[in-house]
Amino acid sequence: MQTRKFGMLAVALLAAGFSGGASAWNQLNLNQNGNAANAPYLGSFNYNGQTYGPSTAQSVTGQASTTIANTFDLNNLQAFTLYGKDSGGRGHNDDLSLTSNDHSAATGAPVVYRFYRQNYSAAVVNLSRGTEARHFVKSVVGQQTAAGTLVNGTYNYAGVAFTNFPRGDFNYAVTVLSPSAAIGSGTFSLNEIKIPASQSSTGQDIFFNINSGKLNQAVLATTANGLTFNGNVTVTNADVSNANAWAEIGGPASKATYDLTLFGPQGAEIAGSIQGLPDRIGSTAIIGAKQ
Repeated sequence: MQTRKFGMLAVALLAAGFSGGASAWNQLNLNQNGNAANAPYLGSFNYNGQTYGPSTAQSVTGQASTTIANTFDLNNLQAFTLYGKDSGGRGHNDDLSLTSNDHSAATGAPVVYRFYRQNYSAAVVNLSRGTEARHFVKSVVGQQTAAGTLVNGTYNYAGVAFTNFPRGDFNYAVTVLSPSAAIGSGTFSLNEIKIPASQSSTGQDIFFNINSGKLNQAVLATTANGLTFNGNVTVTNADVSNANAWAEIGGPASKATYDLTLFGPQGAEIAGSIQGLPDRIGSTAIIGAKQ
């Protein structure tokens, strides 16, 4: 993860309650559906000896507290660190102080939670096998940038892209033309996307990468949900490490789109999701901070 020189003051403000009370964006209510796909949170996870999850979740004996807390304070997490479950196999799971509980959403179904928090925004990914699949991005939340406060110039955002397991990089450039007008475009990558042996044409696990998916140019819109960019996504055979694997999961036929929202003073951060990638990949969180 990248270190942000402006981050320490903002983190201190957040830790001191800068974002307000229980209804603040950083207070994740796991009994409510996520705001990205209006899909419920599934299963439970452990952090610092406490089990968190919706009221329907179960606690796993021996892993953590048997008392389940339904609200998780995102300020507990370090900024610019991707938290997730270590599967013990290939992939990119970064911080093991947050672990998901198994068997808590469906019989024999592993649960995955992943979090990435910045100073003014956060993205949450969650799934459980055997339930409605591929709505991995549950919530993208934050302190929205106020309309009419952008300053002319070109700004480059850098951060991470991630699903339930693969992760990669996210970059987005915004050219501000006036306090309320801007255009943006960018790229994303995802590493070690897996086609399991049971589904692959070779009868063996296949891993491949999206090296440079394109987030096509979009115009800033002022909406009830904040200052947003909504555009199309292009991933060609030249953008992936294995064109045959990309074709095998229906990549060339996918019609993906992205949505991004500006967060923090004068658009200090940006966060959102990609929808419509092949089902094998599912929705993807994209989140970054101004460089």
